[in-house]
Order: sequence, then C-alpha cells, then structure tokens
Amino acid sequence: MAGPRIVVVGVGTMGSAACAHLAQRGAQVIGLERFTIGHEFGSHGGQSRAFRLAYYEHPDYVPLLKRSRDLWLSLNERTARPIYQPVGGVYLAAPGADFVRLAHAAAVEHGLDVELLDAADVRDRFPIFRVPEDWIALVERPAGFVVPEWAIEAHAQIARQHGAQLRDGVQVHGWSANGAGVQVDTTEGSIEADGLVLTAGVWSRELAQVEGLGIRPSRQVLGWVDAPEAAPVDLGQLPVWALELEDTSVLYGFPRMSGLPGPTGFKIARHWPAATINPDDLDRSTHPDDADDFMPHLREFLPGAEGEVRDMRICLYGNSADGHFRTGRHPESDAVVVAAGFSGHGMKFQPVIGEILADLALEGTTPHAIDFISL
Repeated sequence: MAGPRIVVVGVGTMGSAACAHLAQRGAQVIGLERFTIGHEFGSHGGQSRAFRLAYYEHPDYVPLLKRSRDLWLSLNERTARPIYQPVGGVYLAAPGADFVRLAHAAAVEHGLDVELLDAADVRDRFPIFRVPEDWIALVERPAGFVVPEWAIEAHAQIARQHGAQLRDGVQVHGWSANGAGVQVDTTEGSIEADGLVLTAGVWSRELAQVEGLGIRPSRQVLGWVDAPEAAPVDLGQLPVWALELEDTSVLYGFPRMSGLPGPTGFKIARHWPAATINPDDLDRSTHPDDADDFMPHLREFLPGAEGEVRDMRICLYGNSADGHFRTGRHPESDAVVVAAGFSGHGMKFQPVIGEILADLALEGTTPHAIDFISL
C-alpha cells in the first residue's frame, strides 16, 4: 500500500533532508524548488558550515545536535565524500561573555568533551590568535564542519533513490487545507496531497501564513583571504574557530584545506543579523567594502593571517526575532508542517530537522524535545 502523499516546498537545507527522511519511510514525496536544487540563492552554500555541540544559544539544542552528529556520521558512510568533517573546534571570548561561558555550561550539562584554556594556552596551542590576556577559550573535540553543497546533494539523491519526485523551477503561489489534506498552487498547476511541509527559508513568512512568524531576511558576507603560506591556519594546525566580538557578533572561520567546493584560501565571516533586505531584489554581487565586515577583525585578532581578499560570496539569513528556530505543525492545519527561522545557525541540524519534519508530517508528533523551538 502506498504511503501518504507529501509535498515539500523548498528543497534546500531542511527541505532536502525532509524529502530524504519522508521517502525512506514510505511517503510519496513531491519536492518543489523554485530555483534549482543546490542553488546559491538561499542560506546554504559557501563551502563550509560549522558544527558545534557545546551550544551557547540554548542547552536544549544539544540533544538535537547529538542526534544530528550521529546522522551525519551515518551519512558519511553512505557517500564517497566526507560531508561532516570532525576537525575539532575552539571558541574564544572575553571573561564573562556569553559565548564561551554558556557554551561551557551546556557542555557540562550534557557531558561533552571540552577543555577550557587561558590566553597563554591559546598562544601555545593556536599561535595565530592574538587575544587579550584575560580572554578564555573552549576547545571542543567532537566539533567540525559540514560541506553544505554535498549535504544537500546527498539528501536529494537519497530521496530520489526512494522514489521522491524532486522538481526544479516550480514556484508555489499558495496553499489551502481541506478535509482530505491540502491543495498546493504552483506555476505548474495545483497539486493535491495528504500533507505539506514548508521549508521555504527567507520566503517562509508569506508562504506559511502563520501569524507572528516574522522571518526577517538579511544579506551576509563570506570571505576568503590569501593568508601567508607559513601562517598556522592549515588543517591540523587550526580547527574550526569562533570568537565573540565586543558587539556580541561572532567572527568565525575554518582551517585552510584543499578539496572543498568553491573558493580557495582562508575562509572567514561574521555571524550577526545584518540589515533587512528583500530576497527577491537582493544584490548578490560583492563589492570591495563588503570586506569591511570581517577584515578589521581579522587584523585585530588573527594578524598573522592577513592577506588580500581572494573571494567573497553572499548568503541569506532567515532571522527569527530571538534567533531560535521555528518548527512545528501549523496552528490552523494538522496537515501542514513548518520549519523556518534558522537564523544562520541551522545547517548543522539538517539531518535531525529532516527527521523531525518527517515525524510531524507522518505521525503528528516527534520524540525529539522541540517545545523550545515551536511555532
């Protein structure tokens, strides 16, 4: 007997994972993507996304991250390329700042493998950093990064292997619920289905029709720098790293390494909710002054890595009001599930969010504790 027919709108980070989990569990999946699957117009792309377990944002994310890490490791076994690369992580901040303090508290609460360092330890172990004498750091050994392009491709491939229909270039105008399920109106006509999963990223606010779902799009800059060849920033010398700036934004980057998609060089960026933009009228080109977002901080905290800016890319954040995710069943229809507001830190959760969305669409509930990220 055929499983329920589920439409997934937006086959990006969370949508591709939802399609894979739903299809593996027997659902008839139709994934609709307005661009092409793996496009560069959303919140994914850019070669690498940090994976952290010691989560300063909220300790309740940690159980989800533990499950996500298990799923990443399982996905690695199914693919020829290592999508999740556990190269370790180090996080730095002034004493009393939330970033390290709360990350350490979450690590202690959940028994994570971490180590606290002082500034002298940082200089000895990671000599690229120049930080004040009173700063502290947290080393997290299970941390690492995810290659988002490969992750989306792998989930889409798994979905297709299990019978999912994934369609590029289909825009959804709206949807309506009825007693039998939902009707989804698209540029290729209407689709009748038993359920609907909305993973539309920065376009979620208008499409989801959830009162108060104020997802705010912002333009974020990613940079790659020609660090000196002798700078100790290569894989094996430097893990994934992040440090809290005075304005509470987070400067972060990745070890320099070969074999990844996209630009070469030493990748660096700043995590913060930038100015609001219209995602349908976004300037996706980069300009020299975009480098002002990260270069002054690179010069201050990693002066030995300074070099010419080799490349820059633009990604989008879909910011919720408090930076937390918004995930759950639609308040007006049990047949509709929404996932949005990933606020620039959702990629690491891709497989577990896909699992949660499949739970909600097929069972109406999930064993994962998600009340703190509910709609």
